[in-house]
This record gives sequence, structure tokens and C-alpha cells, in this order.
Amino acid sequence: MQHRLIFKDEKSDKFWNVEVSGKSFTVTYGKTGTAGTSQTKTFDSEKKCLKEAEKLLSEKLKKGYMKKGSKTSPQNKKTSVKTSDDFSKEWENIVNSKNLQKDLTKHFLYLADSPGFEPIVRKVFEHAKAAKINKNTLVVEFKSGKTLTASPPGNPNSYKKFPKSFLKLIEKHNTLKTDRLELGKGYFDFGIFEEGGRVYETFNGNATNVLCPLHYWEDSDWIYHPTEKNKKGEPAIFPVIHELEDEINPIYYNAGSLFLQQLADEFEIEIEMPVIERPADPFADVKSAWWNNLSEAWKQALRDQFENKEKEPTFETILTLEKLNLNGTAITDLKPLEMLLSEKKFKLEVIRLNDTAVSDLSILAMAGKKLFSVDISGTPVKDVSMLKEINFLTADGCTELDFATVVKLKKLNRLSLRDTKLNDLEFLHDFTQLEQLNINGTPLTDEQIEKFHERFKKNRSEKNKTASYKRDPLKLDIHPEIEDPLLRALADNSDYKPELALEAGEKLLAQRAERKDVKQILKDLISICYKQWGEYIHIKTPKGKKKFKFFNQSEKRFRYILETGDFSTPVSIANVVDPIAEIVELILFIYKNKKNYTSFNTIIKDDSFFHVRVIQRIISKTKYHDVTIAQVEEAVKKSDYVEYEINEKGDMYIKVRK
Repeated sequence: MQHRLIFKDEKSDKFWNVEVSGKSFTVTYGKTGTAGTSQTKTFDSEKKCLKEAEKLLSEKLKKGYMKKGSKTSPQNKKTSVKTSDDFSKEWENIVNSKNLQKDLTKHFLYLADSPGFEPIVRKVFEHAKAAKINKNTLVVEFKSGKTLTASPPGNPNSYKKFPKSFLKLIEKHNTLKTDRLELGKGYFDFGIFEEGGRVYETFNGNATNVLCPLHYWEDSDWIYHPTEKNKKGEPAIFPVIHELEDEINPIYYNAGSLFLQQLADEFEIEIEMPVIERPADPFADVKSAWWNNLSEAWKQALRDQFENKEKEPTFETILTLEKLNLNGTAITDLKPLEMLLSEKKFKLEVIRLNDTAVSDLSILAMAGKKLFSVDISGTPVKDVSMLKEINFLTADGCTELDFATVVKLKKLNRLSLRDTKLNDLEFLHDFTQLEQLNINGTPLTDEQIEKFHERFKKNRSEKNKTASYKRDPLKLDIHPEIEDPLLRALADNSDYKPELALEAGEKLLAQRAERKDVKQILKDLISICYKQWGEYIHIKTPKGKKKFKFFNQSEKRFRYILETGDFSTPVSIANVVDPIAEIVELILFIYKNKKNYTSFNTIIKDDSFFHVRVIQRIISKTKYHDVTIAQVEEAVKKSDYVEYEINEKGDMYIKVRK
């Protein structure tokens, strides 16, 4: 595909070409008669490349560009804005002026489009020393040796989506340029943003929503914010620095005033700029009333989303949340989310409602496609049909759930329906994106599960043959194919009831003399423990701390067994005739076999002092569960293998003798 376009009116004569080649296209644009500027963009596929090129072509045709060789249509003439022939006379008057700085100030006063910037124009052009006309460009020379070039007036119809203040700038000069700045650039490459990034999501992934009034140097642009407004009701502007493309820090000047600020900075003209703050929120009272009307349960639930759980969060701070963890809170409904979800800034992706009294999820329909994960375990929810865009649903223990509403959630990738009344799986054959299904604790029979799984595997295999994106096989948390009852108990309960899985694992390890799969069993047990303590590490309740300790210590024990083959269970040191002598021997043994104890998060080095507690912990986990620090310290003093130091607090540290 190759297209050559031209745009010509009373004061403009330029071209725009696009040429598609495979997965990339090249755009060349500029003034007619020049070589122009070229930019090449590459895509993942030829289809995406062609689609984007056609989109750009369509935009240019809408702006009045014509295919080369075609006659200018009446419509194009109609939308072309006439610009005054007087600009050339005005330029000549400036060039020949006896008071250059005054006339330049008068001419460029239009740039002061924000309050307080009129004096800035005067102070900037006090530094001008000459002006000239070079072909069709007004060139202003400054005392520093730098130059400002101004093009003829532009056509505002080419910038229909831009704010009115920007159109006024274009009517005076289509572009203003320095070595680093360009006001009126207009073009912006939205492809620099990654999907899911903050700026990408701010514009809903739509490149046509991005308007760029000002370009600075090679790696940054200023673009209009889609929702933030300044005091004049026009869009705020924020810089996009390519290395920091996810930061959004708006300023509340209009584009002309912003150009003056950047110009003074580039030309090293010291001027104190007016401070224009973010305008007062007209809905501040409404937002304040929203918080004041919240139940205490909701207020505390929202405080708990932040590190400082005692501080009252602002409405704007709450809008930054992408995840809401409301597990176990006293909330009874989701009505407070209505105002949050009506704000474009609020990008709710994950909500957890485990063990709450919430029964109505209808408000979550307002979240749209951004919401991808919902957990309603242990709630009285019946209807989930409004969640048709989500990818993950966890509804364990939802005994009131109407599965006819689950049918509509065909975009699900993971579905968990443990401990529910689910008694049929046939509707899930339409869930072509499903990769994980948890159904433990349901009335389903092994026969139903096996029949469903076989058909699902067959259908997926067939679809994968022609699909561009091949999906993984469906994973089930129930394993009727495993005949060994203990192995099945280990597999079925690994995530469902992990304590039962560990119990089955212990029984399997007791059969190690007859088994050839002991190493795999140990690896499975380690994996279960690792996952469980990782989930409990942030739960600071007494129950959470107890669970964390149990699974963390169990993991270390299973790792130790896997690394050493030592299946012995620690016994009481009280049964040893001479416990101190026994510990002296164990100290030597531990040092000689230090690699075996890495599972206890311990790195023992011969030439480094470490606390004697390390030795005590290893002995208690592997030999004698009731060994004390005092016993180990006494043994250290009698050992010829290690030396020790005692600090000012009375703590003993040991290392190998030289």
C-alpha cells in the first residue's frame, strides 16, 4: 500500500506520504518541494501494520488532505480558513522597527494565554536583538545567539479536536520553533506506551484521544490530559518523557504560556514564572459528603487499603486504588462504589469480598472491562451475570449461587466453585478460555468429572490446531485418574485442605521402603508448604501467624529430608546420658556437613562469627527438639573445634578455631 497526499490552501502547501511494507510502514511529511521528515513504525503482524496505516490515512483525508493529482473539492475549499495577507506586512514592520523589542512583545503577546504571563512576554523579548524574514519564516535572533523561528498562520480546521486556546495560537503562527522546542507540532507516537501502563490506560488505549501541542527535544512531548482541567476549563498539559512514560504530572498553563516558560528555560532567561495551581474541585463538597455518609464499616475498610490504617484517605487517593481487599469486613453492600466507579480515573481491577454479607454485585457492572478478578467466597451472592468481562472468579462456599448466571461469564480463565452445590459441568464446554477449574467439595461424581474432562481436552486440542494462540490444557483440582488413595488425597487437597495433603504425604513417606516416588512426594510437599506460608505471611491475626509458622517450618523440614535423606524425627535430649558431650559432637558434625542445612535459611561459614542460636535451631529441628541455648553454650565452651566471643549483651557468637 502506498498513498501520496497533499494539502494546499491560501498559506499552506505540504505533503504527506505513507508506504506500507510487510510489518512496517514509513510516513514522510513536510513542505512541498522539500525532502520532508520520515518516520518508520514496526508492528507484530502485517494485519496490525496495515490497520494502523489505514487509520492514519483516514485521519489525514478528514483533515482536508487530497490524493496527489485530484482536484481540490468544494468541501476542501469550504473548510480552509482564510488567513490575513496582513501578516507579511506585520512581519516587515517588525523587521524594520525602530523599537524592535516593543514590537516583538506586541506581536507575541498572544502567547500569554494564562493569567499573569503578559509581563513574561515582555521580559523574554527584552533579550531579542534582531529580526529578519527568511523565505516564508520570521526569524528572531536573541542576544544569547539562539533563534526563534515563526511560520505563517495555520489552518485551525486541521486541529479540530484541540482546545480553543490552541487554535488561537495556530491562527497567529502555525509553528514556533527553537533548537529544542516546537509549538504546534500536533503529531504524537502513541506506540511508545505499553498496554496496561498508566498513560496508556488514562487514554483508554485510544491514540486518537492524544493531542500534542508542544514537542521538546528528542525524547519528550507535552500532551493534553483527557480529564484534568485548568481554571479556564481547558485541558491541563503534562510532559511525557520516554524514559518515564508512566509518570503523569500535569501543569495548569495553556499551551502558549507553557511555551513561554520552556522558551525562557532553554534561552537561560531568568524570570519568575506565575504559579497557577490546580483549580478547586467543584465537586469537593459532594465528595466530602460521600465520605461522611459512609458507614463506619466502609470507612475502616477503605482506611485498611493503605499503609496508615488510622489516617482518613482523600477521595482522590481512593481513586488510585486498583485493588480492593474487603475480605472479612463488616460491609453489607457495594453502594459506596457507585460514585467511585463513575469516575474515569478509578480503574478497579481486583475486588475481594470473601466472608462478607454482600449479596448484590450489580454495581460492579460499572467497572467495565478493567475489572478482571473477583472473589466472593463465603458470601450469599446469587447472581454474577454482570461480571461477564472478568477473567478470574472465585466463589468457594457460595451455597446460594445460581449457576445459570455463571453461564454468561464466557471470558473466564480461572473459575473456583469449591464447596458449592454445583452438580453439572456441561455448561462449561462453552468456556473456551478456561484453563483452571476448582470443584473440590461439590456433589459431582468422579464419573461426571472424567467424562467432562475428556471431552474438554478433545475440544481444546481440536481448536488449538487452527488457533493463533494455543491455550494450555485445563487444570482440575480433583484427580479421579489417580488410583492410589493417598496420592489422590495429596493431589486433591494440595490447595483445598493443605493440612490433609500434608497428612497424606506423611503417610506416603512412612511407606518409603516400598516406594520409588519419595523424592517427588517430598517436592510436592515442599511446593504445598511454600505456597501456603506465602499466603499467610501477611495475615497478622493469631490464626494467620500460627498457619505461617506451621507451613514455614514444615517446608524447611521437607527440604532437609530431600537434601539429606534423614527421615528421623527429633526426640528429647533428656533421654541422652551426657547431653553436653552429645552436643559437642553435633557441633563438629554440623560444621562438616553445613551444606545440608541451607533449608533452614542458614549459611554457615568457618571463618565468620554467628550467633550460637543457629546451632541450637539446627539441633532442635533435626535431633533434639528440646535442646536449649544454655546447653549449646556449655558445649561450645568444651569444644576444641570452635572459638567464641560474648558481646556486651551476653550473647555468644562462634566460629571455627584457626
